[in-house]
Amino acid sequence: MADQANVLLVILDSVRAENTSLHGYERETTPFLAEFADRATWYRQARAPGIHSIASHVSMFTGAHVEEHRALHHTAQIDLDKTVWRDLAAEGYATGLFTNNRIVSNASNLGEAFDHLYTPEYSLAKRLENTLGNPLIERTYFRIADTTARVSEGIQSGPAPLRAGASAAGSAADWIGGLTGGDDDGDGDGSDDGAGGFKTEYGGTFTGAFLEWEDQQDGPWAACINLMDAHSPYEPEPEFDRWSSESDRETKDSGMPSVRETLADRGWDRLAALEPLYDGTIRQADAVVRDLIADLERRGALSETLVIVTSDHGEAFGEQSRVDPDLRLREHKWGIHEVLTHVPLVVQYPGQTAGRTVDEVVSLTDIPAVARSVAADPDAAVGVEDGDGDDASDDEAIEDDPFVTEGPVLASTFRLPESKVAKYRSVDGVERFVGPWRAVYETREDAVRTFASRGEDHVTADVEFDGDATIVSRDRHDRVTGAYNRLEASDVVTEETTEIDDDLEDQLEHLGYIR
Repeated sequence: MADQANVLLVILDSVRAENTSLHGYERETTPFLAEFADRATWYRQARAPGIHSIASHVSMFTGAHVEEHRALHHTAQIDLDKTVWRDLAAEGYATGLFTNNRIVSNASNLGEAFDHLYTPEYSLAKRLENTLGNPLIERTYFRIADTTARVSEGIQSGPAPLRAGASAAGSAADWIGGLTGGDDDGDGDGSDDGAGGFKTEYGGTFTGAFLEWEDQQDGPWAACINLMDAHSPYEPEPEFDRWSSESDRETKDSGMPSVRETLADRGWDRLAALEPLYDGTIRQADAVVRDLIADLERRGALSETLVIVTSDHGEAFGEQSRVDPDLRLREHKWGIHEVLTHVPLVVQYPGQTAGRTVDEVVSLTDIPAVARSVAADPDAAVGVEDGDGDDASDDEAIEDDPFVTEGPVLASTFRLPESKVAKYRSVDGVERFVGPWRAVYETREDAVRTFASRGEDHVTADVEFDGDATIVSRDRHDRVTGAYNRLEASDVVTEETTEIDDDLEDQLEHLGYIR
């Protein structure tokens, strides 16, 4: 085996464990992941650190919990030397990011942690590439919109002429958003009602770009591929659209319910109609990973690579919150629930050929530590040998698993942010949606015990492998407070950016991003 293992992190954006056939879902959404798990290590109880792309990605890149790094804003600027990618680069690795997630690649500076960044060419970049040729041109839009927001919000309550000026400023930001590919349909809900664009580009585009890059490397490499196939607006290619009906598709074409509607407890039937389409997109993402792994295997690179396939968060389609049963959840906009935090995690360690299953609850915040340790010593990877020189069997005890640590398994989010209350103040009780929503997870004999809270609301629940939950208690507990009080603030975030205006929020909101 090579002295240094390659590292490949594949993030299936927005895929929740509950809707994968890998986890027993009735629809065969992940036939490849199920097959891959037979020769890899399957962590059946993995939890994402948050429900928001920027927060979860920063945790997966740095190892810090969400409330340690506090990267809560789309445009958060990160100390890139704190990322595992910079650590591996210092060890001689070539690093690459291949993504269609603009929060990761363009709004924040996470893309700059890599030597190579591949993203699609958006419309503004295409118009200006002959003169600027700058792959980060989109960030200009985020900064302009940020400035526009401060001017606009400062005069919204002023005299009529000033309010008119604010409206004009908003229109200018809207025009900029149009140049950068914003798809807001003008209905104020931040959705594009199924319009195509950047987020629906087939995942094979990014795996193909990765394979071209990998072919050029003559030393160890470390890469992250983010696949947005399963992200809203849930538009699977026809060959993967196996479960939606004509009625489902008509409902989708008529428009996803607005955030305001669902906050007011309306439109849930239209949201639920999207789940069969969502399942088709998961099947699509699974096929993209299948082809990727097959290509790596043909090249002889798979056996020398640490492969981590997971997700940054899940999706909700109207499930009741367990913390506050009077609230329902949509997409990844608020709440703390297994449909949002329980994600698939399949890891093939270098040289591993026998499948192993881990039932202990684990956190994706351990990805950096696992990548560093395996990259430094590929032969010491768990699951490769049982000590006798043979592949370990499925039922043998797992010792020293790098993902099973004594550290806490936590998930938290500040969504709905308190700053959004003013925007939705016409909705009765909107304050109940405001974060932080927090959870602590512990492994029990037959389930994962979840301690969750938001404000004065508390719940203790046992969540079984298939997602079924038993409420143990709604009494106040101190497990969440105790765990979060022990966290220490980090210096991962170097710049905590200001609020951005509603026009940009609307552009991003249809992707599930409410800060």
